Amino acid sequence: MIRLAIHGGAGELDAGVDTREQRAALQRIAEEGLQMLRQGATSLDAVERMVIRLEECPLFNAGIGGVLNRDGLPELDAAIMDGRDRACGAVAGVQRSKSPVRLARAVMERSPHVMFMGAGADALNAELGLEVVEPAYFITELRRRQLRKAQTQNVIVLDHDSAYAESAATHDSPRTDADGAFGTVGAVARDARGDLAAATSTGGLTNKHPGRIGDTPVIGAGTFADNRSAAISCTGTGEAFIRAGFGFEVDARLRYAHASLAEAGAHALGRVAHYGGRGGCIAIDHAGHIALPFNSSAMFRAWVAEDGRIGVAVGET
Repeated sequence: MIRLAIHGGAGELDAGVDTREQRAALQRIAEEGLQMLRQGATSLDAVERMVIRLEECPLFNAGIGGVLNRDGLPELDAAIMDGRDRACGAVAGVQRSKSPVRLARAVMERSPHVMFMGAGADALNAELGLEVVEPAYFITELRRRQLRKAQTQNVIVLDHDSAYAESAATHDSPRTDADGAFGTVGAVARDARGDLAAATSTGGLTNKHPGRIGDTPVIGAGTFADNRSAAISCTGTGEAFIRAGFGFEVDARLRYAHASLAEAGAHALGRVAHYGGRGGCIAIDHAGHIALPFNSSAMFRAWVAEDGRIGVAVGET
């Protein structure tokens, strides 16, 4: 059973916000991924391609249009994982690699390592012959305006929030960002052979401290795939998803507690909430079931239903 799902970030949207452009982009990218899978592509190739397309779309917080750090620069993270053998690759804080997710796959397949960071990751990108760009390639005027607003209000926020809400800090809910401020892009897929794969890419948090890394490149937190359990890509408050060990939590509940995908995802999201975070995930299990849980007001997402049709939603619909 061929299945796929993609996401374009989560957050708190005011009623009436126009999301037609994002919906159309998600529809188009999901259609491309579905066509690939129907033509025999592997799940790994499909998730990489869909995330590359999301990185190329300035409507989302990854690649072109990724949000900017405190110094006004992009720092991009990505990861990819193959469910057949848990092979994986990840990069963090890249600024000159045109496609962070493509570099993550190269780390997985063309190096003996799993994760590279910063200048070393960008240097590897060049050494492997992948396309190199200047940091300005990723920057859009919208992201500059968002950074100026965040700095004026002294908050750390993400792409899909309509407003910057105040939240009090507690031990279990540190105020690392504005309430509900988060986002990322990702894809999960199950191909005709039953193999699972996941990929995720992000620009992180607007106005973040240079060097901050969230859950996206952390294997077993924001990105995970294992044919025995599920493929998972997360979006949300990265620190809370790391503390929850989100991907491994879902995997453990599927393999050891024999929970359903919906049950496992809901439980893991509950742990995220316990640690003061919000967001969601897209997930496909080994049998082809899909779960798309989130606890923010919106999660931009598209998926292939059991009837083969593509669904697109932002909030509840």
